[in-house]
Amino acid sequence: MNNIGAFLVSQLVIIPLAIGLIRFNRTVASFQPFLLLLSLAFLSETIGFICIRVLHTSNAVPLNLYGLAESIVIVYQFFVWGTLKRKRLLFIGLLSGLGGIWITENIIFNRIESFSPYFRVIYAFVTVLLSINEINYLIVKDNKSLFRNARFLVCMGFIIIFIYQIIYEASMFIGSDTVLSLRIIFMFNYINAFVNLIYAIAVLCIPVKPSYYFNKHFDA
Repeated sequence: MNNIGAFLVSQLVIIPLAIGLIRFNRTVASFQPFLLLLSLAFLSETIGFICIRVLHTSNAVPLNLYGLAESIVIVYQFFVWGTLKRKRLLFIGLLSGLGGIWITENIIFNRIESFSPYFRVIYAFVTVLLSINEINYLIVKDNKSLFRNARFLVCMGFIIIFIYQIIYEASMFIGSDTVLSLRIIFMFNYINAFVNLIYAIAVLCIPVKPSYYFNKHFDA
């Protein structure tokens, strides 16, 4: 897939983002970090495309900065949901650890102008573990309507995209010109598009503020 085609596919993130912005005032605040994550993804893809197609330069810097921002927002999202709120030391440790790894790879041992695969693999692995833990909690708490549960859908999206991100980064170690790695790289955009559709369904399932129904009835 050429750069323009890959960019257009990646911009499917605008679907869940647009739905989230339209419903923003009436949805519960606990999903605001996730909506911020969608905004960052849209911004990162746009800046990356401009770097490659317009400025004819590497998109390593925006991708590295996005990776750091994404990891922080994801960890904070699980904190807001309560998974890490009950384990504050783990929350602080994850933020400090991920920040330290990012600085070590991008500033100390490498340059921010080059890609940082180790950090991307580590925070992807952390996100998958947090997502599995959250799903286990939801299964015990509410196992009758999981596919209408926004948290469950978001976590499923996280697991799919970040497991594939680990595979993607591993394929780059093998070599980006091998048949296997080329197929993995080619499929990444389609996996990303599929996950964005899951996110769109998740945004539609985000609970509405109880006060929204009260105000709507009162105003009527």
